[in-house]
Amino acid sequence: MKAIGLGVTLALLALSLASLGIEARGEASFDDPAFQSPHGGQMRTAGPYRLELIANAGEIIVYVTDHGGRPVETAGGKGKAVIHTDGHGMTLPLGAVDGNVLKGKGRFKLKRSSVVYVMVDLRREKPHNATFRPLVAAPPGAPGKAKR
Repeated sequence: MKAIGLGVTLALLALSLASLGIEARGEASFDDPAFQSPHGGQMRTAGPYRLELIANAGEIIVYVTDHGGRPVETAGGKGKAVIHTDGHGMTLPLGAVDGNVLKGKGRFKLKRSSVVYVMVDLRREKPHNATFRPLVAAPPGAPGKAKR
């Protein structure tokens, strides 16, 4: 009888989280108003951080903030972006450039099928990861709409 009660409790918890727009992968849905995009990129949660990805031809820019939207200093930090497109991948090192920004440059082309995995290591703690699909647009009118 206790096993049934526990199963029902877990199912209700999962439904409650789903109704809040929280996905199990740690990524917010595009319609979550808490994840507004100040620079026009996609926002994702990565541990204690919010990462905003701007992906242009040959350049990846990641803005790092805390969950309150306050900039997190990236000096001394590092990261990497792994860009996968149509079965081909490349790793782009990200370095701290100014304030709360990590940036990397390289030769890559993004397509609608591209997925960008970002890892940040800022405070000599375990690295935090987020997954982006930079050319997949958000629903019309949703915050965090992808920049094209």
